[in-house]
Order: sequence, then C-alpha cells, then structure tokens
Amino acid sequence: MRKIQNIYDDEKFFSQYKEMRDSKINANELIEIPTIKGMLPNLKGKKILDLGCGEGEMARFFIEKGAKKVVGIDVSQNMINEAKKHEYKNLEFKILPMEEISSIDDKFDIVFSSLAFHYVEDYYKLMKDISSKLKKNGYLIFSQEHPLVTATIKTQDLPKYIEKDGKRYYYLSDYNDVGKRLIDWNVEGVVKYHRNFETIFSALKESNLRIEELLESKASEEAIKIVAKYKNLNNRPFFLFVKAKKIK
Repeated sequence: MRKIQNIYDDEKFFSQYKEMRDSKINANELIEIPTIKGMLPNLKGKKILDLGCGEGEMARFFIEKGAKKVVGIDVSQNMINEAKKHEYKNLEFKILPMEEISSIDDKFDIVFSSLAFHYVEDYYKLMKDISSKLKKNGYLIFSQEHPLVTATIKTQDLPKYIEKDGKRYYYLSDYNDVGKRLIDWNVEGVVKYHRNFETIFSALKESNLRIEELLESKASEEAIKIVAKYKNLNNRPFFLFVKAKKIK
C-alpha cells in the first residue's frame, strides 16, 4: 500500500505556508486564483467536490456563488481545522485523502482542485476516481504546478536558473522522466510528482474526460507591479490549468 504524504500537518511547514498565504502577496493569490476562477461555469444549483480544499477559501466562494452543496476534502487536519472556522450552510469539510474519494457516496456536477494533484502518486487512478464521481457532462477543473517547473531533477551544485542580461533561463532536463521529485520548500524533502503533458492528457482521455480549456499561467501587469520578480514567470509558466468535461 502506498504511503500518503501529509506534509501540511508538519508544524514547521504549516506555519510557514500559512504565513505566506495569509500575506496575500504570493503567486497563488495574484496569479493562480484569478485564472482558475475565470474558468468556472455558472455555479448556481451545482454540487461541487473540492479536492485538497486546504483552508476552504474556494469552497466558501462556491457557496457564495450559489452552489447547492459543496464537499471539501483534505488529508491535513490542520487545513480542515482552519476550514471549519467559517461555517456555511450546505458546506461540509472532511479529512480524506484524494486517493480515497471512491468512498464518497455521491455524484457531483463539478470536481475542483487547486494546486494539489502534483502530490498524488497514481494520477491515472485519480482521474478514473474523479470520473466516477462526476455526473455526465460534469466538469473537472484543476490547477497544478506546470510540467516545466516540476521536470528537472535538481542537484546541489546546479543553480535554479541562469541569469543573463536581466533574463532568467531555466533547465528542462528530465522532462520525460515521469515520477517522484524531492523538493526543499519550507522543509526538506517534500514529495511531488512530475508528469509530462502526454501523461496528463492520456489519463484524462482514458477516464472519458475531454479537455475543453487549457491555460498556462501568465503574470498580469498588476501582479508584476506588486511583485517585480513575477515577470520571470512569463518566461516559464508556473501553473497549468485544465477544464475537462465527462463525456460518457
């Protein structure tokens, strides 16, 4: 049995992560969230499953926009504790890893996930499980770290990028070496999983999920004014966004 990572219940990691998110000056708030909100259909009357719901910000947004029912799940007790601080009617939060959503006895109009899929090892199983929880013509809408970001297996003697004439140049080695990556982020050895576009698209297709919209992140002029270094995110997209419809 695969061990499910739960890094957000590491107190050092969680405190640093929460400080970053609470500041509202980060790529999630300035780039990722505005983009993925723009991909959402009309939410009125919809039943929505939020995978890796974190502190519940998007789940609450769905209710505010008229969703009929929202279930937010996360593997982290810390995250669910934060989410439950704000009670909304027809909104339920529970501790449950994405790997176990087959245990949920319900069907949804939308399955949503923000920056969580890159923590899941078995991507093909996840897509099949999601498809089984979607009604026909329902939508899967998700963001993840871009494959160009997760690709390179970095070594200690290599810099993260090369800078010349004010422009950053990034590595692209290991792109087709799909699999586990160890990242130092807040703490050492955070596990993420790299997938190339072929893997991402194949898993969606095999699960009867047809891509209707695909976006790669760009930093707006407003975001760059707030955080000047975000101009570099336009040289290499940081996030990938997918909207797919269940067709069978």
